[in-house]
Amino acid sequence: MLLEGRIGPRFQEEAYRVLRSNLLVVLSDLERPTVMVTSSDAGEGKTSTAVNLAYSLALAGQRVVLVDLDLHHPDVHRWVGIHNEVGASDVLLDRRPIDECLQYVELAADPVRPRGLYVMGTGPRVADPAELLGMRRTSGMLESLAAQADVVLVDTPPVLLVADALVLGRMTAGALLVVEAGRTPVAAIEHAKDALIRNQTRLLGVVLNKFKLKDSPDSGYGRYGYYGDGYGTPYGDDSDGALSANGPTVVGLSDDHDRP
Repeated sequence: MLLEGRIGPRFQEEAYRVLRSNLLVVLSDLERPTVMVTSSDAGEGKTSTAVNLAYSLALAGQRVVLVDLDLHHPDVHRWVGIHNEVGASDVLLDRRPIDECLQYVELAADPVRPRGLYVMGTGPRVADPAELLGMRRTSGMLESLAAQADVVLVDTPPVLLVADALVLGRMTAGALLVVEAGRTPVAAIEHAKDALIRNQTRLLGVVLNKFKLKDSPDSGYGRYGYYGDGYGTPYGDDSDGALSANGPTVVGLSDDHDRP
């Protein structure tokens, strides 16, 4: 599976290279290489950002593990073309060991320098995602993955819709907050940022997605109801994220990250 099949036009590839470079600088100062990728609302492109960033890191020679912990709306497996029959929920419920739940995605079939990444889907559905993710076993799983990788990227639900992202925040080195240009209200961004910091989660940076010069601020809080209607309800289509004509723009990603 090639990077070009995910990132698209050259300027988008370059945008992810910039994001990759800045993230690696930030991670060099942190104890854990585990980063969660989230958003304030649904449909802002967090999953596409996580996948494309993981691809970019892996093609640069980094050992990457991408973990889908959005147990409400699992989507990473569809983006990378793997099955979701086993995954994180199996590990957290002690049904399978970690190595049985990782799937390898080859990005470049080079006999001299093969490049790829390991991906862990969510696995089977569970009744109470926040309770499951809050277990000590979750932090243990992430620590085990971090010990084997240069970077672990964790796709989580949006911060303002369910508690899961805040539960996971303390288990990671920090968060990348994906914002959709022209749609995400400034108030929602501020609420998400404040929620992360109050939860003692470092905000490593903000990624402005689907950026157009003609974009203007939107109003309202988007599709909050999709998550609120109950477990497993789809909350929107992430597929128009980084594959759209508009690439991500890095906003404020540096080693001067916010601390609680």
